[in-house]
Amino acid sequence: MCALTSFFSSVKYNINCGHIKNIMYCIENEIIRELWRTFDSTPYELRIAMGALMIAKDLKKFESLHRRTVRVVWYKENSRLDAIREKEFCAGYVFSHEEIVQYIMTIIPQEEVIVDATRKSVVSFPEIAIRELLANAVIHQDLQQRGTNPRVEVFKNRIEFSNAGAPLVAIERIVDSVPVSKNENIAGFMHKCGICEERGSGYDKIVEATGKNELLAPRIENQNNQFTKAILFAKVPFELTTKEDRIRTCYMQACLAYVNFEGISNSDIRKIFGLGEKEKAKASRLLTSAVEAGYIKVMDPDTAPRYKKYIPYWA
Repeated sequence: MCALTSFFSSVKYNINCGHIKNIMYCIENEIIRELWRTFDSTPYELRIAMGALMIAKDLKKFESLHRRTVRVVWYKENSRLDAIREKEFCAGYVFSHEEIVQYIMTIIPQEEVIVDATRKSVVSFPEIAIRELLANAVIHQDLQQRGTNPRVEVFKNRIEFSNAGAPLVAIERIVDSVPVSKNENIAGFMHKCGICEERGSGYDKIVEATGKNELLAPRIENQNNQFTKAILFAKVPFELTTKEDRIRTCYMQACLAYVNFEGISNSDIRKIFGLGEKEKAKASRLLTSAVEAGYIKVMDPDTAPRYKKYIPYWA
């Protein structure tokens, strides 16, 4: 218990958090015990740093961690020319994660819709997608790369999540890939705390949520093998989307379907893009374009055209 108490004191645990009443309860709390077990095999100094990254009250008090705080920048329109506000979240990720998610949910654009004769406000982005992309940004950041914070930029038409370090898996296989992380202990601990989905299912949830909300699939960028950027788009009419965005969405939805032992059909594509029954031709042209571009293929070539389903090219 002495070592555990010392560990607790060193990381400056956030005892003001609503979950915790006093120091003794903190030490007995399963979160502390699990954190201690998670980093048990690491050197003590590194264990302190990783513990602080998870549960510190103020990361800026740690010289090696002051650039690991999460910054959220809110812009008025779709460019970086007019920022409304920039906010920095300094607590360890276990405690700041929910606060950041809820802050983002309050500043993203909303639209009013009529449901059962009642006017309701609907946010532009699904919360589960924001939650998972934020978790990815902090979990998969390259902690050896100095001088950059995990960053979230909220625009009127998109949200960008950026972190240091290149993706560890090929972007085109990000939906079905075996979970890999630069920071396995951090990933495991945050999952145990219920902050992110079961490891390996994060992008499944994101792609599923965007499809259900008639949104384009997120765009993942590897920037010079130094940074990763994930872009979540607000709803855009089909006619205003680019061919690249349509094909990417079609491909990622095909990956998700294949992971679940299915394929995507013309009907599925129409639902994802908000197309009506009379717009089958648009969906067919998109599927044909995705096949010609080499992203998807027909599951069973002998199936009648109206019943054809499509799977990713690598299946």
